[in-house]
Amino acid sequence: MPDLIGTWKLLEARAYDVDGTDLPPPLGPEPMGVILYGPERIMVTLGDGRRDAPAPRAFNAYAGRYDFDGETLVIHVDSASSPESMTKQVRRLIFETPDRYVAVPLTPFFGIGSGLKHTWQRTGR
Repeated sequence: MPDLIGTWKLLEARAYDVDGTDLPPPLGPEPMGVILYGPERIMVTLGDGRRDAPAPRAFNAYAGRYDFDGETLVIHVDSASSPESMTKQVRRLIFETPDRYVAVPLTPFFGIGSGLKHTWQRTGR
């Protein structure tokens, strides 16, 4: 089973519609994000990394206990920057290498069959 423990950096954040067509990047063209996975807890921070980003800038942060079965990540959020994030979040993780994965939320964000894809790279253990 893949190992999640460590620090991960966001490489890419993509959104797509029900037809699979790319939508404008949800965190702008220069996304920033960090995930810290501990043995039992996760902390995530995501935002628009542009210096000249329009206000309000896209930002989301949350933390909580998580379960991972090698493919599905379930985050039991108990602290978040916005009330919308205070829910159980479920993602499928597709590992490209042991230190790089794509996260695909299983709950649609932009309608049935649409959603997000975030690509993450491990930077430390």
